[in-house]
Amino acid sequence: MASRLHHDRPVSGLVHHVCAAVVAAGASTGAAGCFYGEVINERPSAEIERVDTGVPARGGSLSFRALMDDPDRDRVTPSWRFEACNAQAICAADETGADQMFYVTVPSLVDGLPTVRVVVSLGVQDEYGAIGVPQQRLELDVINNAPSVVVQRRGRELDGAFPPDVPITISARGGDADGDAVTLAWELFPARDSVPADRRFEALPDPSSGGEERLLLPDVDGEWIVRVTVSDAIDARAVDLPILVVPDQPPCLGASDPAPPPVGAMLVVDQPRRFSVLVVEDDLDLFPAPPPGDPYLGAAGFRWYLRAPGAAAFTQVDTGVAALELDPAHFDPGDRVDVRVEIDDRLGRTIPCADGVATCSIGQDACLQRQSWAVEVR
Repeated sequence: MASRLHHDRPVSGLVHHVCAAVVAAGASTGAAGCFYGEVINERPSAEIERVDTGVPARGGSLSFRALMDDPDRDRVTPSWRFEACNAQAICAADETGADQMFYVTVPSLVDGLPTVRVVVSLGVQDEYGAIGVPQQRLELDVINNAPSVVVQRRGRELDGAFPPDVPITISARGGDADGDAVTLAWELFPARDSVPADRRFEALPDPSSGGEERLLLPDVDGEWIVRVTVSDAIDARAVDLPILVVPDQPPCLGASDPAPPPVGAMLVVDQPRRFSVLVVEDDLDLFPAPPPGDPYLGAAGFRWYLRAPGAAAFTQVDTGVAALELDPAHFDPGDRVDVRVEIDDRLGRTIPCADGVATCSIGQDACLQRQSWAVEVR
């Protein structure tokens, strides 16, 4: 009798049919006996398929699929194992799994050192105990997520620029996707004509929201650059923050009451009427005025003028106040009176327009320093 081939599967019905055929043949030939033949259980096989894409990074997620096959179409079960290793080849096996899909997170550290490599192993076994050989293994290098930093500025910024000799606060906050501790390094690149003794660049107390802050007090016009470099002790990244400093700009008339009438139109006044400036916009001298004692900001200046009926020129009638009251009782019905206001800042600017021009802009733009009202008394 032939020796029996060992396997873990029960003897199939095919063995009995073979034996019966041999016995029948033996009866006619005088031979006796049976040949027993079993079906051999084939080993399963598998491959590891990475589902996600890109270079693995510390703290990132990875996903894998087991591509399994069994020649006998038996049910196959996967067995996953995940290891993470540091630069000293110290590895830690943190994850296992028994599903077709395997999801893991790359740890940032292994034994206190950054993760540099991960190993995924896959074994398979069919329902009769046959094991796939060899076990599948996939090694992947792991990169460090570079740290990031957000740098912001705040101060007397108008149209993207700042005046000199007024503090600018720069804040920086670093972060790292791997959860690494980060450090910040600060550098100042001043404008060309800056004098070290006249400028300030100093640390402020760390804000409660996190990060760091510096105070910059520029002494001259020009482009200044603050560079902040963030490091996680593995990689570093620098961010430059440009700061444009320009000369003190002329103040701009904002809202007024009443609104000036269209060119050629008259504002009728038949009772006392208050003319007032509601807002002056400026980089340093404002209205409404800042709180008293502000070390850098001041109040806008005002000059009020009247041109009496029949007069050729305006006469200054008040200064330093944001409003002027016109009483029609001081005039005759039908008189035409012109009311004018001019604004100023700490520089004491000269209005370049002729006296007969109703509005004026030093910069010849929408920023006005003079406004006039044509009034008819009733």
